[in-house]
Amino acid sequence: MPKKVLITGGSGDIAQAIKSELLKDGFDVMAPSRTEMDVTDWDSIENVISNYKPDILINVAGYLIPKSIKEADLENTKRHIDVNLSGVFYCTEIGLKYNKELDIINVGSAAAIESHATWSEYCATKAGVAMATKCWAEDGLYAVCISPGRTRTKMRKSLYPDEDQNTLLDPTDFARVIMKAVYKEFENGIQIIVRKQNVEQILRGEI
Repeated sequence: MPKKVLITGGSGDIAQAIKSELLKDGFDVMAPSRTEMDVTDWDSIENVISNYKPDILINVAGYLIPKSIKEADLENTKRHIDVNLSGVFYCTEIGLKYNKELDIINVGSAAAIESHATWSEYCATKAGVAMATKCWAEDGLYAVCISPGRTRTKMRKSLYPDEDQNTLLDPTDFARVIMKAVYKEFENGIQIIVRKQNVEQILRGEI
Protein backbone atom coordinates (compact mmCIF):
# COMPACT_ATOMS: atom_id res chain seq x y z
CA MET A 1 0.00 0.00 0.00
CA PRO A 2 1.40 3.43 -0.91
CA LYS A 3 1.87 5.90 1.91
CA LYS A 4 -0.82 8.55 2.27
CA VAL A 5 0.31 12.18 2.17
CA LEU A 6 -1.90 15.12 3.17
CA ILE A 7 -0.85 18.54 1.87
CA THR A 8 -2.58 21.59 3.38
CA GLY A 9 -3.22 24.69 1.31
CA GLY A 10 -3.59 22.35 -1.63
CA SER A 11 -4.53 24.87 -4.32
CA GLY A 12 -1.31 26.89 -4.04
CA ASP A 13 1.58 26.66 -6.49
CA ILE A 14 3.98 25.09 -4.00
CA ALA A 15 1.42 22.54 -2.82
CA GLN A 16 0.56 21.59 -6.40
CA ALA A 17 4.23 21.15 -7.29
CA ILE A 18 4.72 18.89 -4.25
CA LYS A 19 1.63 16.89 -5.18
CA SER A 20 2.96 16.35 -8.70
CA GLU A 21 6.31 15.04 -7.42
CA LEU A 22 4.63 12.72 -4.92
CA LEU A 23 2.32 11.26 -7.54
CA LYS A 24 5.31 10.55 -9.79
CA ASP A 25 6.71 8.37 -7.00
CA GLY A 26 3.46 6.50 -6.44
CA PHE A 27 2.25 8.10 -3.22
CA ASP A 28 -1.43 8.40 -2.35
CA VAL A 29 -1.92 12.18 -2.16
CA MET A 30 -4.69 14.42 -0.86
CA ALA A 31 -4.27 18.18 -1.30
CA PRO A 32 -7.49 19.87 -0.18
CA SER A 33 -8.12 23.51 -1.01
CA ARG A 34 -9.03 26.02 1.69
CA THR A 35 -12.74 25.42 1.06
CA GLU A 36 -12.23 21.67 1.38
CA MET A 37 -10.15 21.91 4.56
CA ASP A 38 -9.83 25.12 6.55
CA VAL A 39 -6.68 24.83 8.68
CA THR A 40 -8.12 27.31 11.20
CA ASP A 41 -11.24 25.20 11.81
CA TRP A 42 -10.94 22.12 14.04
CA ASP A 43 -14.06 20.44 12.67
CA SER A 44 -12.96 20.94 9.08
CA ILE A 45 -9.54 19.42 9.80
CA GLU A 46 -11.03 16.55 11.78
CA ASN A 47 -13.45 15.71 8.98
CA VAL A 48 -10.64 15.35 6.43
CA ILE A 49 -8.06 13.64 8.63
CA SER A 50 -10.43 11.19 10.31
CA ASN A 51 -11.40 9.87 6.89
CA TYR A 52 -7.99 9.98 5.21
CA LYS A 53 -5.63 9.12 8.10
CA PRO A 54 -2.35 10.30 6.50
CA ASP A 55 1.08 8.78 7.08
CA ILE A 56 2.79 12.06 6.19
CA LEU A 57 1.51 15.60 6.81
CA ILE A 58 2.95 18.47 4.78
CA ASN A 59 1.86 21.80 6.25
CA VAL A 60 1.91 24.27 3.35
CA ALA A 61 -1.09 26.55 3.95
CA GLY A 62 0.06 30.12 4.43
CA TYR A 63 -1.14 33.71 4.59
CA LEU A 64 0.70 36.95 3.88
CA ILE A 65 -0.71 40.47 3.57
CA PRO A 66 2.12 42.95 4.34
CA LYS A 67 1.10 45.77 6.65
CA SER A 68 2.86 48.01 9.14
CA ILE A 69 2.21 47.15 12.78
CA LYS A 70 1.59 50.89 13.23
CA GLU A 71 -1.63 50.49 11.27
CA ALA A 72 -3.00 48.16 13.97
CA ASP A 73 -5.03 45.88 11.72
CA LEU A 74 -6.08 43.31 14.31
CA GLU A 75 -8.00 41.10 11.87
CA ASN A 76 -4.97 40.87 9.59
CA THR A 77 -2.72 40.00 12.51
CA LYS A 78 -5.12 37.34 13.74
CA ARG A 79 -5.36 35.80 10.27
CA HIS A 80 -1.56 35.46 10.02
CA ILE A 81 -1.36 33.71 13.38
CA ASP A 82 -4.41 31.52 12.74
CA VAL A 83 -3.22 30.20 9.37
CA ASN A 84 0.57 30.22 9.63
CA LEU A 85 1.07 29.04 13.20
CA SER A 86 -2.13 27.82 14.85
CA GLY A 87 -3.13 25.93 11.71
CA VAL A 88 0.15 24.00 11.73
CA PHE A 89 -0.46 22.98 15.34
CA TYR A 90 -4.10 22.07 14.74
CA CYS A 91 -3.39 19.89 11.70
CA THR A 92 -0.45 18.20 13.39
CA GLU A 93 -2.25 17.48 16.65
CA ILE A 94 -5.36 16.14 14.94
CA GLY A 95 -3.18 14.12 12.56
CA LEU A 96 -1.35 12.54 15.48
CA LYS A 97 -4.65 11.56 17.06
CA TYR A 98 -5.27 9.23 14.12
CA ASN A 99 -1.67 8.18 13.49
CA LYS A 100 0.88 8.30 16.30
CA GLU A 101 3.65 7.57 13.75
CA LEU A 102 2.77 10.59 11.58
CA ASP A 103 5.74 12.24 9.85
CA ILE A 104 5.58 16.04 9.65
CA ILE A 105 7.08 18.29 7.01
CA ASN A 106 6.49 21.97 7.65
CA VAL A 107 6.90 24.45 4.82
CA GLY A 108 8.36 27.48 6.55
CA SER A 109 9.93 30.54 4.99
CA ALA A 110 13.27 32.28 4.80
CA ALA A 111 11.34 35.08 6.50
CA ALA A 112 11.78 33.06 9.71
CA ILE A 113 15.38 34.30 9.82
CA GLU A 114 15.10 37.52 7.81
CA SER A 115 13.30 40.65 8.99
CA HIS A 116 10.95 42.60 6.72
CA ALA A 117 9.48 45.86 8.05
CA THR A 118 5.86 45.18 7.10
CA TRP A 119 5.97 41.39 7.43
CA SER A 120 6.26 41.15 11.21
CA GLU A 121 3.35 38.73 11.68
CA TYR A 122 4.53 36.52 8.84
CA CYS A 123 8.16 36.49 9.99
CA ALA A 124 7.20 35.77 13.59
CA THR A 125 4.77 32.97 12.75
CA LYS A 126 7.25 31.28 10.42
CA ALA A 127 9.94 31.51 13.10
CA GLY A 128 7.45 29.86 15.45
CA VAL A 129 6.93 27.00 13.01
CA ALA A 130 10.68 26.41 12.79
CA MET A 131 10.98 26.24 16.57
CA ALA A 132 7.92 24.00 16.90
CA THR A 133 9.55 21.64 14.40
CA LYS A 134 12.67 21.37 16.56
CA CYS A 135 10.57 20.70 19.64
CA TRP A 136 8.55 17.99 17.93
CA ALA A 137 11.74 16.27 16.80
CA GLU A 138 12.98 16.28 20.39
CA ASP A 139 9.57 14.92 21.40
CA GLY A 140 10.14 11.79 19.31
CA LEU A 141 8.49 12.66 15.99
CA TYR A 142 10.09 12.92 12.57
CA ALA A 143 9.63 16.63 11.82
CA VAL A 144 11.57 18.94 9.52
CA CYS A 145 11.02 22.50 8.34
CA ILE A 146 11.82 23.23 4.70
CA SER A 147 11.78 26.98 4.15
CA PRO A 148 11.69 28.54 0.69
CA GLY A 149 13.20 31.89 -0.12
CA ARG A 150 11.80 34.03 -2.93
CA THR A 151 9.67 31.62 -4.99
CA ARG A 152 7.75 31.99 -8.24
CA THR A 153 4.15 31.75 -7.04
CA LYS A 154 0.89 33.56 -7.70
CA MET A 155 0.99 35.00 -4.18
CA ARG A 156 4.43 36.53 -4.69
CA LYS A 157 3.48 37.80 -8.14
CA SER A 158 0.54 39.68 -6.60
CA LEU A 159 2.87 41.29 -4.06
CA TYR A 160 5.72 42.09 -6.46
CA PRO A 161 4.28 42.25 -9.99
CA ASP A 162 7.41 43.84 -11.49
CA GLU A 163 9.92 41.37 -10.01
CA ASP A 164 12.24 39.54 -12.38
CA GLN A 165 10.77 36.03 -12.44
CA ASN A 166 14.12 34.56 -13.50
CA THR A 167 15.59 35.40 -10.09
CA LEU A 168 13.03 33.29 -8.21
CA LEU A 169 13.08 29.69 -7.00
CA ASP A 170 10.99 27.36 -9.16
CA PRO A 171 8.23 25.58 -7.18
CA THR A 172 9.14 22.27 -8.84
CA ASP A 173 12.74 22.53 -7.62
CA PHE A 174 11.46 23.28 -4.14
CA ALA A 175 9.15 20.26 -4.37
CA ARG A 176 12.16 18.08 -5.21
CA VAL A 177 13.72 19.18 -1.90
CA ILE A 178 10.49 18.29 -0.13
CA MET A 179 10.80 14.79 -1.60
CA LYS A 180 14.14 14.38 0.17
CA ALA A 181 12.31 15.19 3.41
CA VAL A 182 9.59 12.67 2.55
CA TYR A 183 12.29 10.02 2.28
CA LYS A 184 13.83 11.23 5.57
CA GLU A 185 17.12 12.26 4.03
CA PHE A 186 17.42 15.29 6.32
CA GLU A 187 18.43 15.46 9.97
CA ASN A 188 15.40 15.35 12.25
CA GLY A 189 14.32 18.78 13.51
CA ILE A 190 16.34 20.72 10.96
CA GLN A 191 15.28 23.90 9.19
CA ILE A 192 16.66 24.15 5.65
CA ILE A 193 16.51 27.45 3.78
CA VAL A 194 16.01 26.76 0.07
CA ARG A 195 16.87 29.44 -2.49
CA LYS A 196 17.37 29.50 -6.23
CA GLN A 197 21.10 29.92 -5.55
CA ASN A 198 21.49 26.80 -3.37
CA VAL A 199 18.76 24.40 -4.44
CA GLU A 200 20.97 22.26 -6.64
CA GLN A 201 23.53 21.89 -3.85
CA ILE A 202 20.76 20.75 -1.49
CA LEU A 203 19.49 18.26 -4.05
CA ARG A 204 23.00 16.85 -4.44
CA GLY A 205 23.29 16.46 -0.68
CA GLU A 206 26.04 19.07 -0.33
CA ILE A 207 24.07 21.15 2.19
